[in-house]
Amino acid sequence: MIPYPPGGGTDITARAIAVRLGEALQQPVVLENRPGATGMIGAAHVARSSPDGQTVLFGAASEMAINASLYRKMAYDPRTDLEPASLIAVFPLVLVSSAGPRLSLRVVLDRARTHPGTVTYGSIGAGSPQHLAGELLAAMAKVSLVHVPYKGSGPLVQDAVGGHVDVAISSVPPAVPLVAAGRLQALAVTSSRRASALPDVPTVAELGYPAFDFSTWVAAALPRDAPSAMINRFNRAFVAALSYPEVKATLVKQGAEPVGSSPDQLRGFIRGQIERTDSIVARTGLQLD
Repeated sequence: MIPYPPGGGTDITARAIAVRLGEALQQPVVLENRPGATGMIGAAHVARSSPDGQTVLFGAASEMAINASLYRKMAYDPRTDLEPASLIAVFPLVLVSSAGPRLSLRVVLDRARTHPGTVTYGSIGAGSPQHLAGELLAAMAKVSLVHVPYKGSGPLVQDAVGGHVDVAISSVPPAVPLVAAGRLQALAVTSSRRASALPDVPTVAELGYPAFDFSTWVAAALPRDAPSAMINRFNRAFVAALSYPEVKATLVKQGAEPVGSSPDQLRGFIRGQIERTDSIVARTGLQLD
């Protein structure tokens, strides 16, 4: 279950490992996209599913961590209703704009500073990592940015190509081919280090905000009460799929860092991510209901 539309970073990552995952499990793997509500519709479906090993969430930071800090009421609790299986990959976000007049992050922020409420940035939805990164950047730069939510990375980057938003904050995978084709210009990446897929693009930290460091991630989880033997079986399968050179190469080319983790490591990682989001929410005042 991929809780986002086709073409986004989570979807691209899932399709990169699906064949090898099926081989490791010795059974077919069917990918189903069920987008909506920043991943919560698909994640809630998995949380309510029978823990029989037939339904697995291939999700991202929003529905597995961030939303727990942003929403007072959710149809599921990511801390108790999902059983972590493995952290799959971590990748930065990238700020992109249309391939019109050459822009820089400094120019965008200066414009927002002198003309408050006129500069727009797009994300894949309210409460998404992209939204959170945009609000954090606005708070650190002390500017006002107008958030424009989309239903996924595909429509987001296409509207960025058309200049319908001043800046799009996208996961790296769907932006890379458009930057390479000259249809988008990349202004900055959000991680502390430059992205391997965009080595010439500076980080936000390099451009004057040294404390800025924000990456997103994808992970796999099963419904609550899935037996430990089943969780371990899926964990071994995901780690095995990530070990193949062609899978690693595909993910790295898309700007992702393949990981693979134990269930306990992912559980601790998610706990830390929720704590990080709590601190960002406290700093920005962002709350969604």
